Amino acid sequence: MRALMKQIPLLLVATTLCNGLATSTAAKAKPVGATQQPKQVVHHLPQQPSEVRYRTLEAEAARLLGGSSKVADLSASGGYQVSLSKPGEALRFTTRQAGKKLALRYASTAVGTLTVAVNDLPPRKVNIHSSGALTGSYLYAVIDLEIPVRATLNIRLSDNDVAVRIDQIRVGDGDLGLPPDIWNLPPLPIATGAYPADWKGLSRLYTVPDWWREAKFGAWAHWDPQSMPEQGDWYSRTMYLPYDPDYTSHIQRFGHPSQYGYKDICHNWVIDKWQPEEMMDLFVEMGARYFMAMGVHHDNFDCWNSTYQPWNSVRVGPKQDIVGIWEKLARQHGLPFGIGFHNTPGRTWGQFMPVRYTSDKSGPLKDVPYDALQTIADGKGKWWEGMDPVDLYGPVHDLKNPLLSPYANQFMWRVDDAITKYHPDMIYFDEHAGDSQVDLGVQMGLGFLAPQLIANYYNKSLQWNKGKMNVVINLKGVGGRYNSFQNSMQLLPLVDRSLVKSTEADIEPEITPYSFQTETSISDWHYQTGQKYMSASKVIQLLMQNVSRNGTMLLNITQHGRGDLDPEVIRICKDIGAWLKIHGEAVYGSRPFELFGDNTVSYTRNQGNLYATLVQWDGRQITLGALHTGGATLGKVSRVSLLGSGLTLKFVQDEKGLTIIPDGEPQPLPGIADQSLAVGCRVLCITHDKGWYNDDDPGAHAPGWLRRCNLGTGDFNNDLTTSDTPGDTWSCPFTGSSVAIIAPKDPGAGKIEIQIDGIVRATADLSTSGPRQAQQKVCELKGLSSGHHTISIVNRGSGPVAIDALIVK
Repeated sequence: MRALMKQIPLLLVATTLCNGLATSTAAKAKPVGATQQPKQVVHHLPQQPSEVRYRTLEAEAARLLGGSSKVADLSASGGYQVSLSKPGEALRFTTRQAGKKLALRYASTAVGTLTVAVNDLPPRKVNIHSSGALTGSYLYAVIDLEIPVRATLNIRLSDNDVAVRIDQIRVGDGDLGLPPDIWNLPPLPIATGAYPADWKGLSRLYTVPDWWREAKFGAWAHWDPQSMPEQGDWYSRTMYLPYDPDYTSHIQRFGHPSQYGYKDICHNWVIDKWQPEEMMDLFVEMGARYFMAMGVHHDNFDCWNSTYQPWNSVRVGPKQDIVGIWEKLARQHGLPFGIGFHNTPGRTWGQFMPVRYTSDKSGPLKDVPYDALQTIADGKGKWWEGMDPVDLYGPVHDLKNPLLSPYANQFMWRVDDAITKYHPDMIYFDEHAGDSQVDLGVQMGLGFLAPQLIANYYNKSLQWNKGKMNVVINLKGVGGRYNSFQNSMQLLPLVDRSLVKSTEADIEPEITPYSFQTETSISDWHYQTGQKYMSASKVIQLLMQNVSRNGTMLLNITQHGRGDLDPEVIRICKDIGAWLKIHGEAVYGSRPFELFGDNTVSYTRNQGNLYATLVQWDGRQITLGALHTGGATLGKVSRVSLLGSGLTLKFVQDEKGLTIIPDGEPQPLPGIADQSLAVGCRVLCITHDKGWYNDDDPGAHAPGWLRRCNLGTGDFNNDLTTSDTPGDTWSCPFTGSSVAIIAPKDPGAGKIEIQIDGIVRATADLSTSGPRQAQQKVCELKGLSSGHHTISIVNRGSGPVAIDALIVK
């Protein structure tokens, strides 16, 4: 292990991913005259479908400028390297071959940049980091650079660049016979398609797919090398903090982090008890309607066959493509598949990497650097020989804006690599969409990268979904307690329509106009020895609180480090599934009622019925005050039944509410071990005479329209779908021979055009000269052929318009 590197901030020049250690047989050195042309070797690398060519130019054969000097090194490809140690020192090559890529084989003991220029064009910065020694150990830096034939190529040290020794360069096209340089990747090009990389354009086009709106409940395998020590979440950070209990535990179990670091945890991550097919069976039995795999956590270790991160589960540790295995099984079980990415620039580059660049401040190993400061040279003769720790831990850097770091491009390429390989139906980011929040002293959020990332994913998904928008992306900080758009509040309505916002372990306080996802864990996010589990009844309570507010819940089922589940959590999952099998109609495909309920009851709607999920019900008479007569949404109740029971329920509906009188004591639900769930958590199905189709019910699509809820203006279900833009179209399928459109009439409102199966049938004026009128039948079409139809309602201008409901017969 070497001493601490000189800490020089990296500059973003078009950067990202992994450097490979180059090995070569030393060649006999040849004297070079000052005017000699650089030695050039032409390489032909057969590839499909075309041949990739590049030329190798030895550094010692270039023209040496500004005091640069030739240094003998038997491990250099030509027996010599050229030292650039002070500003002004340079190498000058004359190229004989055009190319779009340049690779530099270099040695250095510093972190920083080097300057490259072609002819008289503006110079480029190249990120470099320590190879561990100035001789005998080399890395490649690879950049995209347009180099014409017979160009003058200068490699020099400018002010603030760091000392480096150059062995050779490669000029050509393709990959130059090298792995990707993950610290010098170019910006990710956004896939071509309909979705632009800006919030306004995204919000005008995106509609959340039906499968996600109907799913309501998902399972998550939040599992990676940090599960191995079984010490809970964030272990890859806390093991490097001497004041944290994980640091002490790590030393006792594994050794000092200077000798046994997180890379060794990854290496020794054994998953011999992982039974993914049995687990997927369990998730389906639990009632999950989609599945999320861990792609990469804040630790920066990819759990798939990653192109841009060599520290991955195929090369290190399990030697298995964990994401790929999960993906195949999820699809075999009919579950939409998602990948979670936690390695965002703020979290990984800003919070997790820097704490590893330190050492003990006292004790026998005081000032001995932790293993994150090891280099590729330190791996010689060890299990990780040929792998660069910098690719896992990052180069030493400051905490300036992570979005402008070399890591930011790398992050984008890694996400793109995973979505290209596995075609996920959804991707989740443990990060804010905006950039106004600070956590642990680090500027958080994806900021300007978010629309780019979203547009790339949406456009690529159109390719594999044959033009259909059928994917979901989750990001945090879209309004609420941790709003990340505090400096750009005008963007919030646009962002809310461009994605599905995420609220980790924090249920929305009210019904939201757009659907959201709450992520929670049945225990700790990563396995913690001795952990306690959330009960099945608590899971159901949280689920229904989410669904009643227009949300979906994603539940992590915490695995042991070796991949298995405790018997207790298996039992809990089975109880959840047994309850959902009986009460699924109140959950899957449902929508919120005009009120979500309270701590004792959650309301949902489905297929014209109203459902009341009672929590801790004692089976006795109960009055639901929200379900009184004369409400805006609930009509006259004709029947109340208890799902999963043949018990007769009498009821009285009046101005005080709906009172339910059981004719006997409800029996516990069968097949559920958790008695508080089997007895106390029951669902009432309430049939009434106003089972209208609401403007946001299943099947409704309204790209560009605005959803508004919690209005208190007498509208059906207390919500509306509105438009200010002529040409916007709201549509939905229906089955019947007549349809009536319910909408409010407002002063200054515009007109709507009604189409049935693409044919214009009527127009309606939604304006009024008097006061606002809610729930107006503005158009009714009768005499349609019986069967399936599609109604489209088009904003025809002269003012804002709104859709409230349909009455279908």
